[in-house]
Amino acid sequence: MIRVLPVLILLGALFLHGGAKETTVSLSPVPAYELGTWAAGKVAFRLYPSLERPLKREGPEPAMALFGMLTLGGKEYPLMFAVLTDNTPYLAVDFDGDGVFSETEGHRGTPLSPEEWMWHLKFTVHERPYELSIVWPAGRGFLFLIGQTAMKGELSLDGNSYDIVLVDADVNGNYNDEADFYVVDVDGDGVLRGEAGEHEVFALNEAFTIGDRSYALAEVSPDGSILRVVPTEYVPPKVPLYVGAKAPDFSFKSLQGEEISLSAYRGKVVLLDFWASWCLPCVVATPKMKALYEEYHDKGLEIIGINLDLSREQALAFIEHFELPWPQYWDGKGYDSKLAVLFRVQAIPTLYLVDQEGVIRGKWLGLAEEEIKSKIEELLGLGSAKGEEGQEGQGGEATASPQDILSLQVPFRLAFSATFTGEIPLKLKLQNTSPYDAKDLEINLEGLPPGTTAEAVSLEALEAGESRDVTLPVNVQDPAPGEYVLTVQVTYNYCPSEEVCFKINQEAPLNFVINAPAGSVSGGASAEGPEARAEGGVPWIIFAGAAAILVLVLFVLLG
Repeated sequence: MIRVLPVLILLGALFLHGGAKETTVSLSPVPAYELGTWAAGKVAFRLYPSLERPLKREGPEPAMALFGMLTLGGKEYPLMFAVLTDNTPYLAVDFDGDGVFSETEGHRGTPLSPEEWMWHLKFTVHERPYELSIVWPAGRGFLFLIGQTAMKGELSLDGNSYDIVLVDADVNGNYNDEADFYVVDVDGDGVLRGEAGEHEVFALNEAFTIGDRSYALAEVSPDGSILRVVPTEYVPPKVPLYVGAKAPDFSFKSLQGEEISLSAYRGKVVLLDFWASWCLPCVVATPKMKALYEEYHDKGLEIIGINLDLSREQALAFIEHFELPWPQYWDGKGYDSKLAVLFRVQAIPTLYLVDQEGVIRGKWLGLAEEEIKSKIEELLGLGSAKGEEGQEGQGGEATASPQDILSLQVPFRLAFSATFTGEIPLKLKLQNTSPYDAKDLEINLEGLPPGTTAEAVSLEALEAGESRDVTLPVNVQDPAPGEYVLTVQVTYNYCPSEEVCFKINQEAPLNFVINAPAGSVSGGASAEGPEARAEGGVPWIIFAGAAAILVLVLFVLLG
């Protein structure tokens, strides 16, 4: 059954575009390696000492065993990871669901390096082939799941064809989850640019633009075999940012009071540095950036800093402390700043190297010092060129991408009487499901109605695998009756390596109900725990609105 992405996209698009019809696209499985590493979703998979259900095992005797439940397409597969007595890693999956890890269902790992072992598994999910690789980083209590099956099809619009690909980013066998994404060859050059931050990558609820028309996905089937595309309101296309593309121009007044524009630096090699004072890898990289500047500035290198601090004073203090001589952009909006959005920055430090003609010649997550130095020398004509000039892929293409690393458990509903006055504890549970530590956490409740406030809660860190119960105090004083949808918002940062940090904003909805006095069972407050909810459930008012739009559309088309 096809899942609606949103319910009203199709009807609204028909109304806005005078009855333009949707386009249905059929997609088929394709190995991820044929497309690129971007087509292989990757998630951490935690292991536990045991599972709730009883399991038997056959085959070699393990010296140590851990377990997990692999879920693909809604079906569960018990998994056992073990280290055998000869120190060889071993993996078994209960494919047939009989509660036994048989000898034929287990295999020794293939070494990728002294630090990594791999298994490649084949499943049938949604009655289609689905393959994934499992990688164990030696000595760790978790695995990595790497999806190896993408869905590819051909999108026909206005007589032209464009390749389109769906990626199961969360590696659960379904292609219509919030974490999944799609890639469209919007420029029609036959190359799908699916790397994180590229101009042809889109979230499932994000529109894409070809020429002067924009389109959105109205529906995506769970198995990824069918999607529907409809016209939607025009959205500006994303600018290309791949190595070899023209860098988008920009101008600003720097923190030092200078008028700066990228185009004014034609004839110079320019290094764009996106950074913040709270980012430890940025702090570590700063002396190395100064060394690059001092060595190559007189030979034709310029640096433009783009600071993502929220505090102007904090940014200025850092710049003054390190005596940074190059111009700095700051607008106080962090990752939402104008230039961070323009260059689709998702992590810092992010660096772009632009040549004398304004063409992007390199981009990196983290300061790859020797590689950047070599590329600067090449562009300035100071060293021997390595590889063909302008060759795509040269210059440190960014490969990492941010992802939510917390499991956020929020009550389905919080209800109380409008006659209540006082404090209500909103109980949440946070669990770090990744191998990385989450730091500088702040938990907020957004969208509260008049008469209610909530205090933010801060946590210094949530370590890998750690869970924490958190209580948000909600203060109630003369609230207005009604039903509200609030947002529990958790912001934090984590560093998957010593070179790069991600800033994450993770959200979850909360139904907030203030009962009118006449309908109250009691005058006290009651917080209801999590309730089961059918997936895709939509409030009645949405159906009413959809019906009204449908009647209007039919009137326009048939009247």
